[in-house]
Amino acid sequence: MKHLLRTIILLAAATAVLVTPSCQSGSKAELRLMSYNVRNCRGLDDSVSFERVARIINDAAPDIVAVQELDSMTTRNPGQDVLGNLATLTGMYPTFAPSIDFAGGKYGIGMLSREKPLSHRRVPLPCRSEPRSLLIVEFQDCYYCCTHLSLNAEDRVTDVLIIIDELSKLDKPAFIAGDFNAEPQEEAMQLLAQHFAVFAKQPSATFPADKPSTEIDYICQYTATQPHAPAEVSNHHVIEPTESPDVDKASDHRPIVANVRFEKWVASMAE
Repeated sequence: MKHLLRTIILLAAATAVLVTPSCQSGSKAELRLMSYNVRNCRGLDDSVSFERVARIINDAAPDIVAVQELDSMTTRNPGQDVLGNLATLTGMYPTFAPSIDFAGGKYGIGMLSREKPLSHRRVPLPCRSEPRSLLIVEFQDCYYCCTHLSLNAEDRVTDVLIIIDELSKLDKPAFIAGDFNAEPQEEAMQLLAQHFAVFAKQPSATFPADKPSTEIDYICQYTATQPHAPAEVSNHHVIEPTESPDVDKASDHRPIVANVRFEKWVASMAE
């Protein structure tokens, strides 16, 4: 059944090129993209500090941040909208995607952005232990997507197939970031790499935050059916304590950041 699902989704993604809008050459756009699993701003020292995480984000000065592990009004973090708190402290627009009902509130993923989003959409991702989400946020020049994949390897493959299908439908350059819970050699990431440019970074390990040894956080660009060249990527790296104090203990993950320069899409009026 899994292989049938994979075949159907990959065929759908492949045929998306037939319906992609024709585009003319446009000018370049530049963005600084970030991804951060903040673990509800609970650090390795077991203290919760929205200010500490917000300071790390502000130090990085991103345009958009994909954020994972967020409570909203749960009893675990009573009366707290974690993403809303970070939005206030960073001066950015929050976009929240709840994945599950949890402890009297919601738990999920989200995004912070300097630019007010044009639209957003949540896509449910199946997971046998805990439902997950894909958040697709539209901006003027691109889509930036956020996800937090399952701890189960088979579920991650299924979720990647859904992500491939969803991003193949988008009509602007599309980037995705998040905690994929998979190392580069695993099946889910190998499948993803057939349809996405997975941006290389140095250093690459993002987990655990105090002594990173495992790479499971990524920023990628969907490239399989997009009509223009992949983005130029510079300064893509894991944030170090020399750049932002407390990044080794503010969460259990280190954040990553990348500068991307890409061609804007200008839809052709010609038939």
